[in-house]
Order: sequence, then C-alpha cells, then structure tokens
Amino acid sequence: MKRFSTDAGNGWIRLLVFVSLSSMASAVGATQLSSARVTQVIKDVKLLPRQAAARAAALNDEVAIGTAVRTGTDSRTELTFGDLTIARLGANTIFSFNQEKREINLNEGAILVSVPRNGASASISTAAVTAAISGGTAFFECHKLMPAKLLVLEGLGEFCSKRYPGECTTVHGGEMAMMDIDGHLTRPTKFNAALVYKTSKLITSFSPLPNADLIEAVIDQQQAESGQTSGSSSSSSTKDPIDVISTSTTANGSSSGAGAKYGPPSAITSPNPYVIMNGTAINTDPTITTNGITNFGKIYRGAAIDGPLATWLGSSPSSFDSVDFVNSNGGGFNNPDMHPIPGFLFASLTLDGDPTVSNSNGYPLLAFVSQGSIFTNPTGAVLTFGGMNQVALVALNGSMELSGVSFANFGELFVYARGAGSTLTMAAPSNLNRVELRSEGNLDVNASQTLNGNVQDHRGFKALAGNNLGVNANVISTGGGITLQALGGITINSSAQIQALLDSMGNGGGVIILASGSDTAVHVSGTVQADQNEVDIRQTGVAGMTTLNNAIVHGDVVKISALGANGTLNIGSGNVLGADTILKLYAPGSNGTLNFLSNVTITSPTNIFAANTINISTGVVVTINSVNKADVYTNNPNYNFVPQPGYSGPPPNPTNGTFSGAGANDPRPLINAPPLGAPGQGP
Repeated sequence: MKRFSTDAGNGWIRLLVFVSLSSMASAVGATQLSSARVTQVIKDVKLLPRQAAARAAALNDEVAIGTAVRTGTDSRTELTFGDLTIARLGANTIFSFNQEKREINLNEGAILVSVPRNGASASISTAAVTAAISGGTAFFECHKLMPAKLLVLEGLGEFCSKRYPGECTTVHGGEMAMMDIDGHLTRPTKFNAALVYKTSKLITSFSPLPNADLIEAVIDQQQAESGQTSGSSSSSSTKDPIDVISTSTTANGSSSGAGAKYGPPSAITSPNPYVIMNGTAINTDPTITTNGITNFGKIYRGAAIDGPLATWLGSSPSSFDSVDFVNSNGGGFNNPDMHPIPGFLFASLTLDGDPTVSNSNGYPLLAFVSQGSIFTNPTGAVLTFGGMNQVALVALNGSMELSGVSFANFGELFVYARGAGSTLTMAAPSNLNRVELRSEGNLDVNASQTLNGNVQDHRGFKALAGNNLGVNANVISTGGGITLQALGGITINSSAQIQALLDSMGNGGGVIILASGSDTAVHVSGTVQADQNEVDIRQTGVAGMTTLNNAIVHGDVVKISALGANGTLNIGSGNVLGADTILKLYAPGSNGTLNFLSNVTITSPTNIFAANTINISTGVVVTINSVNKADVYTNNPNYNFVPQPGYSGPPPNPTNGTFSGAGANDPRPLINAPPLGAPGQGP
C-alpha cells in the first residue's frame, strides 16, 4: 500500500471504494436504479418522502426517487431494485438513491449490497465515503467519528482514498479493509467469512442471497486454508476474531450485552493486579484475553459524545488535568487529539510482557487505565503493542514505575500518573516516534528516550510534572522538539543529553525547559542542544532560580532566564554556551539578578544580557567569542568596565570581574532591553 503525505484539510473524510468481480460489466449505459420495492420489514422502518409526512414502511411499498428510508433501533429492512440489486439496511440507517448515477446515498449506518452476477455497478455514497459495487456482495459501514469499514463476502475490490489520491489497496473475497479517521487505509486482513455469514443479522434475518453459492465458495476456501471442514465454523472458530458489522447499534451509538462497546467502562477487578503478558490477546473491538479468560473494554468517542474523559472513566476532572504544555496544540488528557479510543479499565495493572494486538478496526489509539498504580515486572520484555499508532497508560489515582522493560516499534506513548502525590518514574527506555509523560507529583526520566518520527506534531518528547522533574538519562529526538515542564523545579543532571536533532530532510525541533514554581530552581548540568533551532531554558516563579554548572548549551537561538520579580540566573563553573544566531541571558524582574560566578566563554554572533543587577564575581572573566560586543541592559552593573565617552550611567565596580574578547558595550537601562520572546517563538 502506498501512502502519500498530502494536506488533509477539514471536513468529512472522502473515500472511493470499488468492489468488483472478474466478470464486472461496464457501468457505461447501465440500467438506472429505478424505484425500489420493500421486500422485508423488521420492526421500525420509516419512509420519508421529500414532500410528505413520514410513514411506516410496509411490504411491497414502492420507494421512489427522493424518498428516504430510515431504520430504528434493532430494526432492518430489505429493498429490491428493478435490476434485482438488493440493499439491506441495518439499525439506525438512513438511505436514499439517485437513479441516474446508480447511486445509493447512505447518511450513516450499515448496509449490505448484493449486485446480480454480471450486473451493472451501483455506488454507495455517504458524507464520508463512496463505494462502487458490481456483481458482488459486500458489507459497508460508516459512522461519524468512527473508521469506515468494507467487508467483501465474495468478489474483488479496489479500495482507494479520495483524501489521499493514489493510496489504494486491493481487497479480495473474505478480506476486509478499513479507513482510519485520518483518511488512511489499513492493509486488507482476513475476516472469518463463515462467522459473519452465520451471525450477521443482515444475513440471518432475510432470505438466502442470490450469490450465496459464491459466498460459500469463499468460506470453503478459508476453511480449507485453516484445516477446517465445511460446517465446522462457530463463533469461536477463528483465532483472530473481527468486529462483525454491528446492526444493533442504537441511535446514540450504544449497544447491549456483555460485549457492548460504548458507555462508561467497568473496572476489571480479577485478577488484581491484572497482568498483561506475552500470551495476552487484545482486540480493539475491544476485548482482552489472558489465560483463557476474556474481559471487555469500551470505546471512548470524544467529549462531544461521551463527556469528559475523566468522568467517563469514573473519576472527577482535576485541576491538573487542565494544565497543558506551554507549546501545546491541543490534545492531552482533557481533550485527546485522537479518537475513538478503545480502552480497558483495571483495578490495578502490571505489564509483564508484550501482548498480541489485533486492530482490524484501524483505531488510532489503545488505552490501558488503572484505578490504582501501574507497574512493570523486570522481564526485559520489549513492548510493541502490535505496532499501534498510539498507546496510553493512565493511573487514575496512583503512581507508576516503569522499569525492566522497553517500548519500541510502535508510534506514540502517552503516560499519565494522576492523583495528588502520584509519581512517575520512567526507567524504561523507548525507541518511538513520540513520548508524552505527565505526573501530578514528581516525574523522573531515568532511561534513554529515543524519538524518530516522520509526521509533524506526532514526533518528539514532552514531560510535564505537577511538582519536580528530573532528567537523568539521554532524551534524543530526531525531527521533533523536546519540552520539559514542571510546576515545581527541574534538574538536568550531568549524565543527561537533551538533543533535538535534524532529520534527513533537514527538519527539527527546539528544546523548551520551563519551571514555574514560586521559589524553585532549574539546574542544568548536562548537554542541551537544538540543531538549527531554539533552546529556551526559563524559570518563571517569583523567586525562581536558574543555575548552570558544567552545562553545554547550543542552538540557533539560545535563551536562558529567570523571570520572576526576584529571579536569579547563575552562570556557574564549567559551562560552554553558544548560539548560531543570538544568545540571551535574562533576569529582568524588579529585583532580578544575573550572576557570572566562574570563567565562561560565550560564542554567538549576537549576545544580549539583561537583568536589574548584573554581577561578575571577583576574578571572573566572561569572554565574548564574537566579532561583536555584547549588549548589556542593567540598572546595576556590578562589574568592572571602562566607560566610553558620553556614558552617564551607574559606575563600574573595579574590584569585580569583567568582559573580555570582543567585550561588551556600556550598560544601558534595563527598560530598553529587547523582549525575551515567548518559548519557541524565536529571539
């Protein structure tokens, strides 16, 4: 399957589906889809003429052009056209047709279409998809905010995305294909044709289909390939159960029964903790099976349908749920940017091994939520979750310690240790496209995180702590940015390298390190680097402090600051500071102080230092490695310098250190300093 990266735009997803037999006839000059006749009615079926009141459908009623058909909850109907094309509508489906285009209009719902052998093609058109069907039998299902689905019972199909022209895949009889909510196609996968043929209400509630022998031939072929004999199929005969077309979905998307997909989830309480291991089988239908015992999950469809995520999970929204990253484009816990989300709720959870995941539905995200804590067993397992686009681990009111395992070979990982005092220790290395960590308490990154994605806004690393954040290992992102944010303080230890690198196409991201605790500190002792992008290290608390010791900091733009009224920026010992374009050191509060405590060389074409007071300690030399002098803005220049003619500001302090190299211009009042600029927004 070939994928094209194009601008998706807005609006409903468009899709083009061709389902055909080798004997497909040309649609040119084909017989029109003239009026249909109601050939079966089950429960609540209404006819909606364009200029007349709705009425209950009856057997043999004619459905003329412009008349819509609507089915209610647990209701179905069959319509037969003049050319013997059959359309069977599932529950909560709205249908009409256009004879000139041989087009069936499906507002939403599920439909089975059977076109006679060698019959002219008929198309299905919805707000999301268009399907052309000739001489074959296929199911089609489309709901708002849900993936579109095509199952070919017999025939050959060509599945092509209109949202991404040129992205096509061929679907054979006994195969299904999906279009995810991003408009991309999944690879065709086998579904249990015998199971669907035996259990679907669009089959079992009606007379045998004219093409039944062709369907049975597909079933026989599947059973021969799997070693079964004819008639041996049962609801449990497949190792890879699929989401059979639901024809009992109610108008609001809920269903009944133990495996109902929608509505608030119930916690899986036994065993406690629930252990996900190598033998665990997960289907995004959603079901989870361990040691032969199957439990059910639920599907979250977004706040507009299911309400706030925390409430849906049986908790109460917290103030920390609403805290977002400084450079967020939306998403996060309150408003996941990807849904629907199949998920499982546990009393508590332990990750022991890599489960088998079947995602024939094409859902973008799989969630594992614990009412308490989430831990890992030190098995060395590599957790891939079947290559899901996104995986979420959420402890609703508990801590997380992830160690002794690793995460690799899937898209994105979202981890949230939620609840007052909860902590998150990320001691499991990852090799993914994107990682986002949240903890309402302390958060520590103790294992290397390697990020290498190729989709903008779906790559890079983010960590957000409600208290303190510590980074004790490498975080290296290729093509994406890195954000480290804490409502308390942040420590980057000497063992850590924070690097945002360019990918092969020259794309990269910046590094933002932001602490906002009123009297906490940002301590940087490792490497912080952003290739051809911005490094921004700041503390915004009233009495916050930013301190660099043995730090290597480099970017196209480098901004290091302590922005509180009593903020302090300390440039300590062993630092190497440089920028390709501009470097700024700021402590602009009313009592803000910039302290140069040890010798340092600063390499940048442009350097700007701004603080209410700038101290260069006795004997300290600040070397400006540039052809240009540094610009200094301060009300209290507590260092030694030789004023130029015409200088009328505060006098120098001859007993303190000085600028060397290119040196610095005479200090100017702090009020004249250029703005620092917002994080990630350039100089």
